[in-house]
Amino acid sequence: MSFNEARDVLWIASILYLFAVGFGFASTYFSKNNFCKQATLLAIIVGFFLQTRGLYLRGLEISGCPLGNNFERIQFITWSLIVTFLILRLLWKLNLLGSLCSGMAGFFGIISLINAQWDHKYWIETSYQRLFSDPWIELHASIAIFSYGIFALLAIVSAMYLIQRKSLLSKKSGIWGTFLPPIHDLDHSAFRLLLVGTLFLSLSIIVGGMHWIQHPEYVTSFKLFITLLLWAGYSILFFLRYSNRLFGSKFAKTAITLFVVAIVSMGFVNSKSRNENHPITSFQPQDE
Repeated sequence: MSFNEARDVLWIASILYLFAVGFGFASTYFSKNNFCKQATLLAIIVGFFLQTRGLYLRGLEISGCPLGNNFERIQFITWSLIVTFLILRLLWKLNLLGSLCSGMAGFFGIISLINAQWDHKYWIETSYQRLFSDPWIELHASIAIFSYGIFALLAIVSAMYLIQRKSLLSKKSGIWGTFLPPIHDLDHSAFRLLLVGTLFLSLSIIVGGMHWIQHPEYVTSFKLFITLLLWAGYSILFFLRYSNRLFGSKFAKTAITLFVVAIVSMGFVNSKSRNENHPITSFQPQDE
């Protein structure tokens, strides 16, 4: 175990996130126990800094933002999820949100670490120079993946909404219902997250479009279709919610479904290489 090895540091960060889940649920059952509340936030913060270091070390290895394979993209999304939570925690006091965010980050972090096929070492290939050949592509990819982290938080809040709604309809608090925030707070938080996430994804589309106009041959038609489809989906969802045409459980279920589609689609979108129109290999520059 070395603090100079990216994967080792990311292992520690994922384990700390899971510890935060335990402390978080303990703090809900023992509301007067300040130790559990402080331990939850401390575990998340320390895990976040270690995950940041792990991604930084991997970035040094590949000479760019670590988004070259599924392992790196999953880690970047969970990092975005945690940093968004830490920022919004100053504004919204939503019970159990930290525990659920750290739980998702820890679970997917460990899954990505265990699955060796997701972390193919594309940077050791002799033909590899750097992941992104253009800083605009790198900016586009990083903003897009960061928006996925925001949408992950939106999916968590939407799931909390559905649980709370079920508890209210059944007039039974259930295991979690007592500890969840008021349902109107969850609804407002979900709308704000959708707004912020859509803005970031739109910015990513604009930056990527500037590069695509100059080099359309580097982007596959399927990638372009999937990217615009996701953007259209979240944009339509925002305007439907803004106009109160889609709300409540239908809105929450749609937000969760869109996030699942976004995660699944990452494995199918690639850019084209500079060598005519052949799909890029694992060690050639990718957009996402």
